[in-house]
Amino acid sequence: MKKQIYFLISILLTIAVTVNGQESKKERTISLGLKDYEGAVYEVENNYAGFSSKTSSPVKLEEYIKLKEKLYKDILNGREGADAVGELYAWFGDYHLRTALAEHDKYRKTRKEYVSTIKGMREYNPLPIAQKVDSETFLIRFPSCEGYYPSFEWVNKSIEAYKESQCKYLIIDIRGNGGGQDTYYKPYQKLLYDREFLLKGVEIRNSKDNIIYLKTQVERLPWLQEVVDKAENSNDDFIPLVEDYIIKYDTINTFPIKAAIIIDSNVASSGEQMILDIKGCSSRTIIYGKGNTLGCLDYSNIRRVDMKGCGITTYVPMTRSSRLPNNGIDGIGIAPDIRISIPLPKILTDNIDEWVLWVAEHMKKE
Repeated sequence: MKKQIYFLISILLTIAVTVNGQESKKERTISLGLKDYEGAVYEVENNYAGFSSKTSSPVKLEEYIKLKEKLYKDILNGREGADAVGELYAWFGDYHLRTALAEHDKYRKTRKEYVSTIKGMREYNPLPIAQKVDSETFLIRFPSCEGYYPSFEWVNKSIEAYKESQCKYLIIDIRGNGGGQDTYYKPYQKLLYDREFLLKGVEIRNSKDNIIYLKTQVERLPWLQEVVDKAENSNDDFIPLVEDYIIKYDTINTFPIKAAIIIDSNVASSGEQMILDIKGCSSRTIIYGKGNTLGCLDYSNIRRVDMKGCGITTYVPMTRSSRLPNNGIDGIGIAPDIRISIPLPKILTDNIDEWVLWVAEHMKKE
């Protein structure tokens, strides 16, 4: 059926060529738009790790097929291909599956609660900070796992500053942390560790394009060669990229005696993985927030794909968590253990705000 649609489109475009054999501007736009869109359809159906589960029910599969056909027709009627790609990707409800164009956020069902300046905040711009809240409580604000601000060096210095403070209580504020790489939060995990925890791994969709991409990364990450070899000798749709493993350290730090992680609904991806890891391996850590995290973690390890029409950039998750299908968080997020009962702070930058003071007081009472 798909081949028939492509063939029909090709015929229509051929007929539409002008007398002198040159495409008109409109026809050229349609041609490029179709290339973008067909590339996007190819990526989700052949390489996206969430495609089979997102279309597993007959109802969802029929809904997807109808949307796909509608968007084809929209492009033939003059809609920009990039815009159609934005709507197609948003249908899957996966924040990792996206284009690079911010205007396509309009197609997504957002759950970003309690972070808007519209709701009463004058400024929302979480910045790194490491300082005492009071004589017993220390605050580390860690708003990104991207690795450049704060850097890995800053993370280690923040831990040194905490240890030098000799505070019994520690607050790690990750509001606004939309993710990056897990590596950057691991020192905090080690600091708070007090019990072993089985961490679920991830599986990669065993597609030609995904494995070609892995091959480009082997020089940087030699351990991927084993994954590539396994993929090339397997007919399975998914193969392990990272096996389940146990979080275990040789040392358990005496302090802090209690720790808190403050979240909001801008926390996503590696920020959410940080919560799962630390919550699992630290019995002394409590999660505080007003609402859940964003819910953008089940499908990850994105591969950049530039479409061949107008060249729009898209991002396609290659892997799925081994927590699935029973323990997914996409579309739901991670709930706080304790709901913060006061309003939004007026300002969130590199300051000690109202939420931090509330959490500091609450920790001591518990």
